[in-house]
Amino acid sequence: MTEQDVDDFLEHYGVLGMKWGVRKDNFVRNRALNKASRAKDKVTPPRYKAPTPKPPLFSKEAKRSIDKARKNIKTGKTDHDYKIAKFEYKKNKIKIGSREARKILSKAKMKRYTEIDTANQVRDGGEAVTKFFNDLAYELREQSNERARVNARAGRPFSR
Repeated sequence: MTEQDVDDFLEHYGVLGMKWGVRKDNFVRNRALNKASRAKDKVTPPRYKAPTPKPPLFSKEAKRSIDKARKNIKTGKTDHDYKIAKFEYKKNKIKIGSREARKILSKAKMKRYTEIDTANQVRDGGEAVTKFFNDLAYELREQSNERARVNARAGRPFSR
């Protein structure tokens, strides 16, 4: 190789714009923050919090909470809030430590799951009846499809 070839040739093993030493600094800091978080949890264990009682079935309060959960899911607020929590997790991981950030993210995840669960509850007697018959029809359809598959494998003609 000549001197000119060496000048034209560039080898690069890193990522462009990467700041040297930042990764290790964050790792050491994160490790210290996580250690402090564990120590804090040992000193003050989480207190038992009695679950809030659910309102009676088909009460106005239950209907309101179900309608609110359905509205939040339909408008996309539930998913939007969860996405924001995931974004915050990435930012907070460096500031407050991955352990504390994970706790915050898991709270947001549980809130999302409870809202989805609440939205899937039946609101009144009419919905309960409709849900029952829809589930029954689904089961009968599945049984019919299974019988058709078994008959097709055995070479028998389809029969109801």
